[in-house]
Amino acid sequence: MSDWLLYIELFLAVFFTMEGVAWFLHKYVMHGFLWVLHKSHHESRKSAWELNDAFGLFFAAISIALFAWSVQLGGPRWAFVVALGVTAYG
Repeated sequence: MSDWLLYIELFLAVFFTMEGVAWFLHKYVMHGFLWVLHKSHHESRKSAWELNDAFGLFFAAISIALFAWSVQLGGPRWAFVVALGVTAYG
C-alpha cells in the first residue's frame, strides 16, 4: 500500500474520531469542570467573543503545533496529516 493511501486513511480516521472527542469533551469537560468557560455559549452574547471560544483556540493550537513540528522542525509526515484531520473537523 502506498504512503498516500495510508495518509488518506489516517486523515479520515482523525477527522471522524474528532466527532467522538468533541462529544466526550462537550458532555464531560465543557458541562463539567470547565463549565465556567462553556456557560458563555448558553448565554446571550455581549460581544463578538465569548469564553467558550477558548476551546476552539485550544484545538487550533494543537493543529498549529503539529503543523510546525512536521514542516518547520522536520517532524514526521503523520503529524501534518493529523493536524489536517483536526483542522478539517474544526
